[in-house]
Amino acid sequence: MSKLLFVTNNVKILSAWEEALLLGGHKVDIAITGEEAIKRALTGAPELILIDEDDPSKDLIIKHLKKDNKTSFIPTIFISPQEITRADIVLKKIAGILKKKKVLIAEDDRQMASILKVILESKNYDAKTSFDGAETLKEVKSWQPDLLVLDIMLPVIDGFHICQKINEDQSFEVKPKVIIISGRESDWDKNLGRACGAEYYLVKPFDNLFFLEKVHEVLNV
Repeated sequence: MSKLLFVTNNVKILSAWEEALLLGGHKVDIAITGEEAIKRALTGAPELILIDEDDPSKDLIIKHLKKDNKTSFIPTIFISPQEITRADIVLKKIAGILKKKKVLIAEDDRQMASILKVILESKNYDAKTSFDGAETLKEVKSWQPDLLVLDIMLPVIDGFHICQKINEDQSFEVKPKVIIISGRESDWDKNLGRACGAEYYLVKPFDNLFFLEKVHEVLNV
């Protein structure tokens, strides 16, 4: 059972939404004020936060959530006025967001690959590793990850050619989003990364928290 935090100052809809979320298989915590929402997000560790788009404290809540490491990675859904009477639509969104995201780490430095795997798994991602270009292409096709964390200097096939092949080869039915990780920081390399379809180019060494922020950002665009 997933734990959700529902935030709204509209007390008229609370009972209906609490019942709908419970019937959807979720444990529900409720906050009526912005201050209460921030406190419950920090202490209750919800897996997802639902915020009524008409709630006047929504900007304050988001500001505080994003600046605290304990809450910055909690996914948030805004419920529009059109959706406030359509819990079925919101429940489908919740299911899609809470589905564990798959991340393939293509990195020939096995120690670094293991560290990134542990970091991702600590945030409830399903992570796998590959250590050369040929293995990476095979895993992308068979495992169909949501995100590929791709080192440039891979054996057999380099990262740029992997990225290009995934985006141009129609046999890849599901194309993952791509974050390139590389020790090369020239504008040429960064432009090449963008040209081959990568969503972000991350220069090594990088901070683990910044890495997680970019993973979260790319997967939720």
